Parts: sequence; C-alpha cells; structure tokens
Amino acid sequence: MPPETPLKFSAKNKSFNIAIVGRPNVGKSTLFNKLCSKQKAIVAKEPGVTRDFQLEKIYWKSYAFHIVDTSGFEMNEGSLTQHLELHTAIDQQRDRILRQSQAYLFVCDGQEPLTQLDHELLQKVRKENKPLIPVVNKIDTTYFKKHESEFYEFLGTSFQKLSAEKGIGLTSLLETLEQTLILPKEEETLASPLTKVVIMGRPNVGKSTLMNQLLSEERVVVSPVPGTTRDSIDSEIEWNNRKYLFIDTAGLRKKRKITEKIEKLATQSALKSLERADILLLVIDAGEGPTEQDIQITKLAWERGVAVILLINKWDLLPMEKRTNTYWQKVLWNKFRHFNRIPFLFISALEKRNISKIFEALSETKTFYERVIDPKKGNEAFLKWTGKAPHPLVKVNAFRHKMKFFSARQVQNAPPVFEVKTSHPKNVATLYDRYLKNKFRETHGFWGIPIEIVYQGIGAVKNYR
Repeated sequence: MPPETPLKFSAKNKSFNIAIVGRPNVGKSTLFNKLCSKQKAIVAKEPGVTRDFQLEKIYWKSYAFHIVDTSGFEMNEGSLTQHLELHTAIDQQRDRILRQSQAYLFVCDGQEPLTQLDHELLQKVRKENKPLIPVVNKIDTTYFKKHESEFYEFLGTSFQKLSAEKGIGLTSLLETLEQTLILPKEEETLASPLTKVVIMGRPNVGKSTLMNQLLSEERVVVSPVPGTTRDSIDSEIEWNNRKYLFIDTAGLRKKRKITEKIEKLATQSALKSLERADILLLVIDAGEGPTEQDIQITKLAWERGVAVILLINKWDLLPMEKRTNTYWQKVLWNKFRHFNRIPFLFISALEKRNISKIFEALSETKTFYERVIDPKKGNEAFLKWTGKAPHPLVKVNAFRHKMKFFSARQVQNAPPVFEVKTSHPKNVATLYDRYLKNKFRETHGFWGIPIEIVYQGIGAVKNYR
C-alpha cells in the first residue's frame, strides 16, 4: 500500500496534530471553534453535524500545533443503513485521522449519562497507544454536578472540566497540553499573501472530488449522497511558487428546498466563505448544464467583488458533439450573457483531467484581478469609447441634455474600480454602464472579473445644460 498523505498540507514542516474525538453532539465543534477563536465548524444541537474534518493551527505561548475537529462517531444501524457508503467513507477517514494524530482530546458529554458508544470509542482510541487527555464538556449542567463521580469511574483518571460554549476551562486545557505533550516550538508570523479560492456549486456536482484531486488526498468525505459536505473547509496549496487557500463549501440548494436547520447553516457558511474569497470556482455538472441557481451564485460573487471561473465537470461523459468549445460557448455565453464571457474550463475531477489547468486559470485570473492600468492609456481608451458610442440624451429639469464624459481613472484593484467624471453622474443609463464595463473588460482582460464604476460630477460643469 502507498504511504498515507499526512493531514498537514505543507511538506516543509512536520506538524503536531491533536484530534478532538467523541461521540456525536458532545461539543467537539464548539470546543474547536473556541480554541480557534472563530466560528469555523458548523455547530447545532443535532448529532452528526460535522462530516468532514476541520484542521486549524493554534499558537499557544511559544508553541504551535494543529487541532483537528473530527466527524461525529455514528453507529451504522437503523436509518443510517440508507447511506452505508457515506458512513463507510466517514469511518475510514476517522480511522486515518486517529492514525495520523499525535494526541487526542477525548470529549464526554457532562449533561447526560454515558453511553455504550462512549465505552467503545474510548477503548478504540486507547488502542492507538498515544497521549490522551480526557475532557468532560458541559460541566455547568445539573446532571454533571450530581453525577461527577461517574465520569471519574469511567475514565479512570482526572479529567479537564469544560463548558466550551461559555469558554470555561479553555486556558486550563491549553496549559495541560503544554505540560503533558512535547509540543513543537514556533512563534506566530504573518502569513504570506494567499489567493483565496472558494469552490461552489449545487449539491453533488463533484466539488469534494475536485478538492481531493487538488490536494491529492482524501481531505473531505466523497459520496454520491447529496449534502455530504456540511462545513466549509480550508486547505492551503502551493503551486508554482504561488500559495492558494482553497475553501470547499457545502452544496448550495434553492431556498425552497432547504428544510433542515443543518442545511440552512451549511448554506449560510457557504455564503460567508464567498465573502472571504478572491476567486470563485463554480462547478457545473456537464450533463445537467448551467441552471438559474448557478447564475444566482455568480451574481452573488460579483456583488462581493469575487472573480468567477466556470468548471464544466464530468465533461468526459458527454457525447462527442457536446464536447466542443463552440457548443459550450453558445450554452454558457447565452446563459451568462449579462456577465460578458466568463472563462470556462472542461474538467473531470474523477478522472483527474485538466486539474493542472485549473491552477493556470487561477494564476491568470489573479494577475488580471490585481492589474493596475496605465492611467494615460486607460483614459485615452475610455474617451475613444465614449466618443464613438455617445450616451443617449438625458432628461434633467424638463430639458434634454447631452451626457459628457471627461475622464476615467482606476482608483482600486482586486477587484478593479474606476472613477468616471461626467456631466450628469446620476443619470447614467444602466445599459451604458454595462457597455463601459464590457469595454474595460475587453480592452484590459478582466474576463470573469467584476468591475465597478463610480460616476462623479465635475465642479464647473456639474449643472451643465
């Protein structure tokens, strides 16, 4: 068997991984979020919410280590047999995490009696013969106060007492890790600039399979069951001396189909991930083609200043007549006509086709996303466009006026923002605004990149008739 890929994605430094393990709904994700000081994993009072593992680097004093939030340990019985393949994948990933972690935080739920699953899980973790720090969460509950001795008897040793939700006992826990484990020393440094990439798309279009191919490891649970990925997961990759932070989000569903609270939380998490991104990789199932939902995701991305690249996945399954650029140009540029030729790429995540081209497309898009146009050349081109295709007359105070444009300059990049000086800034027509944005895009290579134009008046001619 080939050696397993370690959980840490940078090959330069060995990492110290501490896995948070415990049966579902004992508070693992809440503890993870508190230690990371951010809402990273989805938290809800429903068993089995976390399906993928979350990994975050923690700095404590002069030490650095990784905390891993694992999937809930579920028994493969009852209704779970419907998705046996999914649970098999989760179990395999859980076992891999246990093998590749150097220590464990074993978490019990202090607000209810211990279960058979607690016993089985503790036995399984102890067989790994690695440092184990027992933790009892929710100690502020009536049950724990009355039955504290049960947990001493079960664990056979003293344990860390926590209320993760209220932040009680976290400092004590970190001090215990420092005293008990041989943690690597590392001072926190400022991170290098990253290209932040979010992967989005409707459920089951192949996002998680793509993520695993990009990472060359089983980073997220892959299964044909829609809704498998519930958390947004971050992974850092370096390619051709450029660093990328990939965010694999839960599949977005149409709002009327979102019924479970967990699905609502996952959709909110996906949209928050979009807020953090520079570029969106929008995965489209080649067999189904683009939908109205894909257009709405693209719109949301552009409203947030995020560039978009379309990935046509499962392209290899199409009949030959539908595998051409010409066919897909007609389909995509018609469906996304208001976005002016968003770049697209054919891929097969499962067959690993064109995966390297994704990085090439990201590199090119990021270059143009950050591009700063030469002020003189940019303004000259702008005046040619407005001279060749004048704005229609505008009605102001019962009179029709000629719209005059005086200058344009770039005031921001990543994404590009232009300031345009005009005689009637409040009367620029929507179609003409789109015309100018398209001219900026075509002239300067801003394909798939949102452009904002801020129209400003100019002193003496502000009230020109």
